[in-house]
Amino acid sequence: MDEATLTEEDKNNLRTIAQELPKLRSLVENLIETLEILGDEELMESIRKSEKDIHEGRLLGFKELLKELDINETQI
Repeated sequence: MDEATLTEEDKNNLRTIAQELPKLRSLVENLIETLEILGDEELMESIRKSEKDIHEGRLLGFKELLKELDINETQI
């Protein structure tokens, strides 16, 4: 059986790959999540409506929301 001999460059490359794999995995997971969101028509429509509300100024601040819900800020 032959033994594999790794050069210093090979070892450095393997270290770099080992360090970068978690970042790559995270990127792939984020991409998959983004594709799932983009593929969900109901969710995308909700996002579009929310963006329209923001653009048209239909927003409530935290204190306004509490007032609308009749919640005293000291209660939370």
